[in-house]
Amino acid sequence: MTYEMWMENLSHSDAELRVEAARGLGNLRDPRALQALIRALGDENGKAQYAAFSALVKLGDPEAAVPMIDVLLSAPDCRLWELLRLNIGLRLRSGLLGLVARGDEATATRLQHALDDINFDETQRAYLLQLLGRTGCASAVEDLINRLVSGPESIRFAAADALGWIGDDRAVTPLLVALSEARAEDPVREVAAEALGRIGNPSAAPVLIAALRDDHEWVRRAAAVALGELGIREAMDALGELLADESVIVQDAAFEAIKQLSDERYNTVL
Repeated sequence: MTYEMWMENLSHSDAELRVEAARGLGNLRDPRALQALIRALGDENGKAQYAAFSALVKLGDPEAAVPMIDVLLSAPDCRLWELLRLNIGLRLRSGLLGLVARGDEATATRLQHALDDINFDETQRAYLLQLLGRTGCASAVEDLINRLVSGPESIRFAAADALGWIGDDRAVTPLLVALSEARAEDPVREVAAEALGRIGNPSAAPVLIAALRDDHEWVRRAAAVALGELGIREAMDALGELLADESVIVQDAAFEAIKQLSDERYNTVL
């Protein structure tokens, strides 16, 4: 079907045709469909709403981020949230994270308020925390640190991720604690290492180097990636040992980190 036919069907009385139209427009990736798909986010049919959300992710226009977030904040119990929770919703969750504009204080404020809304459950709050992190909201750092320290696993994971994207040095010490704590869940420790790499404070290097010998491959991989981002040349020998790691993902991460560290422009001396 043509662009014009998909556009006509996007407002059809038959919900299934609206679903197909949103999917078709998403597959076309035609930027002319942006505003029509944004309007389709308000469709009363959950599948059509989801199809519009998916199409907007495919278009990849940051202008869609705010209305997409608006839909999620306005209806905690909507069908769209139910679908986003599923494995098939992973691409869409990741896609929206990539559209959020850094410095969008209005959206950051709305997300912060939503975190205190009892209508959102733990899974939803965790995703809202990740969205908040993408705004780079420095005023949220203390709250995020508190959630990292005392929240359930999904919240700690999301808080660590958000802190890494915000990039505030206040988060370095609590993230180092999260990475080092024996009680910490492996996913939390992994994302804490990634966050430390994004923040870029070289004081994290000794703990990250120690994490290269961690029992868990995903923690070792994340530590290798972080050290490459930090540009710490003292990590070269330890990273070299990982080239013989039993895990391929760790080997690959170590190899890429060594390549980064071999470029003197990115080297930091401890």
